Amino acid sequence: MKTRKVDLEKLFKIYDHPAAVLFRAIELNAIYKLTKDIEFSNASLDLGCGDGVISELLFDKRFMYGVDNGEANDVDIAIQNNRYQKTLLESAEKMSLKDNSVDFVFSNSVIEHIPNNEAVLSEISRILKPNGYLLFSSPTKMFGKFLFVTNLLNKLGLHFLANLYERKRNKMLNHYHILDYETYKKRLEKHGLKIERYTYCVSKETLKLWDIITVISYICKLLKFNINKILTTSLRSLIQNKVDTDSNNTKTGTLQGNLIILARKSK
Repeated sequence: MKTRKVDLEKLFKIYDHPAAVLFRAIELNAIYKLTKDIEFSNASLDLGCGDGVISELLFDKRFMYGVDNGEANDVDIAIQNNRYQKTLLESAEKMSLKDNSVDFVFSNSVIEHIPNNEAVLSEISRILKPNGYLLFSSPTKMFGKFLFVTNLLNKLGLHFLANLYERKRNKMLNHYHILDYETYKKRLEKHGLKIERYTYCVSKETLKLWDIITVISYICKLLKFNINKILTTSLRSLIQNKVDTDSNNTKTGTLQGNLIILARKSK
């Protein structure tokens, strides 16, 4: 199985929230660029699979397993649409799969949401065969710092409120682990997983826009008004521009909001 480029128009059709389209489009394109030359084995697992839409879009073949704890209440969609050969309703911290049973584990913006990060990495290492791949994405510690409101409050000298907003947003998104490359490198190596490739994606300017969209949408939702369709229509060109700009940006120092890692289990 191989990764493939995901068309932005497909994401507009799938997600009703323009912020989700913006973030996912950049992230999935970065994953494709990082791994497009690799052929992954079909003995594969989508960890935290949810409705299975992401893996179906990003890969040219169906995964063998989908694992999800069901908290998001969308895994039934994956089952109904037969997106995995087998869907397992269980925790990533303790999976029922046998040791050395899969060649490839994929996880899209999931492991940062699981409190016991070490247990997840240990389980991934356990079920992976020697030389097996782990491919995952996760927001970094810069995610909250890049947000529009965080930056605005800092410019006004309200640093305490900026830090409070940053912590609150990460808490609302259940970001238990927002780590950089070096920290993940140490954690992965502890469990016999060596990083082969990595890349950062999502710029500060993009996350500012992402934050503006989500704040407007959240406030309108509290007022019982769904503004997402209006935002999608009015911001469509801007989203396209941000996706193109970030996807073609070769200055990785400006792309620190999200991290993608490809690691491999030791022989």
